[in-house]
Amino acid sequence: MAEGLLNMLKPPGITSHDLVDEVRRTVGMRRVGHTGTLDPAAAGVVMVMLGTTTRLSEWLTSATKVYRAEITFGVRTDTLDSEGQVLSREDASQVTADQVEAGLSALTGEMQIVPPMYSAVHFDGERLYEIARRGEQADVKPRPMTVMRFELLHFTPGPEATALTEIACAKGTYVRSLAELLGEHVGCGAHLSLLVRTRVGSHAIADAYTPAELAGLAVAGSLPEAVIPPSAALPECAQLTASPEVALMLTSGAAPPLWEEIAEGQFVSVLTPDGRLLGMCEIVRTADGLVVQPRRILIGSDDL
Repeated sequence: MAEGLLNMLKPPGITSHDLVDEVRRTVGMRRVGHTGTLDPAAAGVVMVMLGTTTRLSEWLTSATKVYRAEITFGVRTDTLDSEGQVLSREDASQVTADQVEAGLSALTGEMQIVPPMYSAVHFDGERLYEIARRGEQADVKPRPMTVMRFELLHFTPGPEATALTEIACAKGTYVRSLAELLGEHVGCGAHLSLLVRTRVGSHAIADAYTPAELAGLAVAGSLPEAVIPPSAALPECAQLTASPEVALMLTSGAAPPLWEEIAEGQFVSVLTPDGRLLGMCEIVRTADGLVVQPRRILIGSDDL
């Protein structure tokens, strides 16, 4: 089975780990990972890494995520989503689209937000959801979250008013917490009633495979057509093609001088002369000028 990425569509009702297990059985590979957890109730894009592509997880998990999120006003739950127990109900008929849009604007940018108790964040050696399931609370500190875009797509007024929104955000953003904060902004409780991840970086939901579709490709002997090669895994990053001499230097850990114009501090994917992904490098300034510093090399010198 070829190494690379699979753009998978996680259905609601299973965990991201369950999805990885299904993929592992289908492709017959042990080294399989994913680039960002979705809650069991959520659906959408989960990028699954095969083989040595798992070594790119640092960059793949940093890709911008885009979600469609429905937020229901007037109902608060203990998990901040529709899976939890209802804590309170109130009439949300007074909520308007203008109020919602003002709240979305206030929740755009860089913020410090407390993760929800029902999350996989570690606290004193435990996951927060383990503490929450015991009925206990933890003194969780706010974490940085970055929301690049938070837009209102449709608003339905009423006692349980709903807002369909689209969110573009950085990794580590808890949409359930944003839903709770939006409820506070408009003056009533709220929870996340629906979540679909529509994009991870440049990988869109329209191109994703369901587990059943992937299994069908396996039966037909067509699995390789679903695999995104490592060289195309990070199209957002600049690419450099190394000469045979430079490629050999990089596999040994040496940092050759930069041979194209790229800004200092950028990460770049470096290809071998025949177009395979050699690895990820960082453009670093030294006393002699800009160099290409290897950070994660996927191919050894014997395979060049």
